[in-house]
Amino acid sequence: MSLSNYLESQILNWVKGTTFASAPAAIYVGLFNGDPGEAGSGGTEVTTTIRVAGRQSVAFGSIVSGVIANSGVVDFGLAAGGATVTHFGIFDAASAGNLLASAALTAPRTVVAGN
Repeated sequence: MSLSNYLESQILNWVKGTTFASAPAAIYVGLFNGDPGEAGSGGTEVTTTIRVAGRQSVAFGSIVSGVIANSGVVDFGLAAGGATVTHFGIFDAASAGNLLASAALTAPRTVVAGN
């Protein structure tokens, strides 16, 4: 997983003792066709193509040995439309907001309406 430029800057601010942005009220997962990159400007977010409601919130469990994982299934529901999904991004808002991190799926997924 790659941290975004935004989150890297926030961590560096914290390390040098300056203001770190407040923790987000919730964390959301978005789906991409292509790598969003560290700037969040690459790829194409296909979340709203697949699900009209957009990004889905995700809850995390405890940090264990420096690792954190979602504590439940992130369900995008039935797809409203089709798209190819190659990457996911973690955001601090349901729409717009800041990309925090992203990664490639283990294999691309083709989603068709009704999946």
